[in-house]
Amino acid sequence: MIQSEGEWLIPFCGRNASGMFTQNFLWRHRNVYVMDNHRAALWCWLQRIDPKQPYSLFHMDQHYDTLTSRMTTWLENLPADWSLGIEEYLSLTVKHRDIPQPLPLFRWDNYLSIFLAVFGQALEVARFATHDVGTAPSCAHINCRLWDVPSNLDFWLKESRAPWMFNLDLDYFFWHGDEDEPARRMVSERYISSIAKTIGAHLAGGTISVLTVALSPECCGGWEQSEQALEIALKPLGIEFRLPN
Repeated sequence: MIQSEGEWLIPFCGRNASGMFTQNFLWRHRNVYVMDNHRAALWCWLQRIDPKQPYSLFHMDQHYDTLTSRMTTWLENLPADWSLGIEEYLSLTVKHRDIPQPLPLFRWDNYLSIFLAVFGQALEVARFATHDVGTAPSCAHINCRLWDVPSNLDFWLKESRAPWMFNLDLDYFFWHGDEDEPARRMVSERYISSIAKTIGAHLAGGTISVLTVALSPECCGGWEQSEQALEIALKPLGIEFRLPN
């Protein structure tokens, strides 16, 4: 297999736990960004869109990723200039009064809420396809049901003339059982491929300006299952990608 030409923005450092803060890799092929931890997505969007101009958002994820519990403190610690590199972005920290050590500013459940708090004025349409996990977004948004997505996604993406940011977490395709039971994929390969084909068509047509894809291995039953789902999702896009052994 010939891997698609791409760029390692964060070189792969192993199939380690991602957790809230760890970024094990970030890879880019044109305007498609693949990562293990979704916290890098905000930076990726800013490389491809002007957030002061109208844009639309499609968020497909188990979780909302719009935590607001410490928003005041997070906003007080934002960078003065957003034209920073990915390493600098990931290394930004915040100090909370009730936590001894500084923590990374951007985490897997607040990067989107921070983006919307800073750049939400230009948001035209927001659609969320989730499992209703976490704090719901405070912005006006439309919830999409899992069984409606494949047959309606093309129509939904045509409803806004503003460029779309499409934010996909592969854990959307997985189900969690009991605490002792690992996550399992709950949709067919055809379901994933159908969605990916629509995304690919809108990437090619320019409707989608940037696609961010997160593996979230802990929420997919491990790296092997998330990588299998990634292969299914990237194939209709014409992207060949494998993590190193």
